[in-house]
Amino acid sequence: MRRWWQRRSLKLRLTLWFAAVTLFVVAVFAFVVFEVVEHRLASEIDRQLRIDFDLVEAQLDADVGGNVRWLVQGAHGDEGFARLSAWFEVWSEDKRLLLRHWPVRESDIKRPLPAPGEPTLRFATVELERGLHVRIMERPARVRSRGVIVRVFRDESDMRRTLRDIIEVFLLAAPIAAAVAALGGYVLAWRSLRPIGAMAARAKNITSESLGQRLPVANPHDELGQLAAVFNDTLHRLENSFSELRRFTADASHELRTPLTALRAVGEDALRERDHPAISSMLEEAQRLEELIESLLALARMEGGHVQISREPVRVDELVAEVRDTLKVLAADKQQHIEIVGEPTPVVQADRVLLRQAVTNVLHNAIRYSPAQSRIRIGFEVASESVTITIADEGPGIAPEHIGRIFDRFYRVDKARARAGGGYGLGLAIAKSSVERQGGRVEVESIVGRGSTFRIRVPR
Repeated sequence: MRRWWQRRSLKLRLTLWFAAVTLFVVAVFAFVVFEVVEHRLASEIDRQLRIDFDLVEAQLDADVGGNVRWLVQGAHGDEGFARLSAWFEVWSEDKRLLLRHWPVRESDIKRPLPAPGEPTLRFATVELERGLHVRIMERPARVRSRGVIVRVFRDESDMRRTLRDIIEVFLLAAPIAAAVAALGGYVLAWRSLRPIGAMAARAKNITSESLGQRLPVANPHDELGQLAAVFNDTLHRLENSFSELRRFTADASHELRTPLTALRAVGEDALRERDHPAISSMLEEAQRLEELIESLLALARMEGGHVQISREPVRVDELVAEVRDTLKVLAADKQQHIEIVGEPTPVVQADRVLLRQAVTNVLHNAIRYSPAQSRIRIGFEVASESVTITIADEGPGIAPEHIGRIFDRFYRVDKARARAGGGYGLGLAIAKSSVERQGGRVEVESIVGRGSTFRIRVPR
């Protein structure tokens, strides 16, 4: 039950809590009202029984033979028992019935009550017949000089009917109150949690490239507004940290170019004078460092917003063919075949340099990690709002735990062979940034052992 409760939304839990608390309050209120009303009605009946006892005792008399009589006479000379609101019985101290005044004839009494107990004041409720409850008061009295016990009765039907009506009203009102409370709780929870939904939707779209965005603050004075303000302060600090990191990357890359250029110049002069393997190795590492620095500078410029988007009409199929021709030499070294399939694509408005860079990096990545004598297929998917370039290889594939991180800078799936493969873990990061700067996106699907498919979606 606890696990089920924890899986429910906060809105549903608050709604159920409102309904449950309302039911509890109604139940407690109904219990208190019932007890108070029952006590008051029972006290009123007991008070009336005392009055009835005094009236009955005052009208009792005994003749010379010791027989107890009722002195009140009816209109026709009878004793008018049926006209009294109270019933009573008179018992002797030795437990003999001396006089009975009930609203029914003696022969119709089905369940006569037993004789009273000790001669003392006593109140009790008994059921004479099915559904007929009466309140009884017993108390010693004297008729002339004779000691007797008088038992007075009052019908409780009206009191019980009133209490039953109270129960029925509360049973009817409880579900209505719970439904109204649940509805009110749902509306209140929806209105209270709506700012959280807005903050979550905004926070979901904030990435390292869009740290300038801030969470909406509906009311800066309540707890949710204070929470949003704390998150905005955190985003501000993160934005400053990322800006400093990008600035450092750009500055460091720029400063490294000068000594690296001097190093290559010295190495090339030394190599012309004397062919030595150490010098060749040094120049190769210098070339690798220069490529790394250029990649870092490209990323820093794009993430810092220093790259201006120059949109122009671009035939996607022609651009892909140019990239294929450029990288054909690399594929030929591994006896790989790059195949372009699909019909000619329409013209899109895009930055030709950035789009070419993205396609180049993805295709280069496919050539690098695909085995020798494999096939790389490049296709197109045309939709009403975008054109998609698909690059499918027959490489080892990417495990699911790496899919979400392959576009991170310096991230390599196989770190053991990254050095030998010559990759820096920046190609896909640059491709992703290049496409997203134009409003597109890069997606990947992969099956381990069967290859990967990259999709570069460019808006029309």
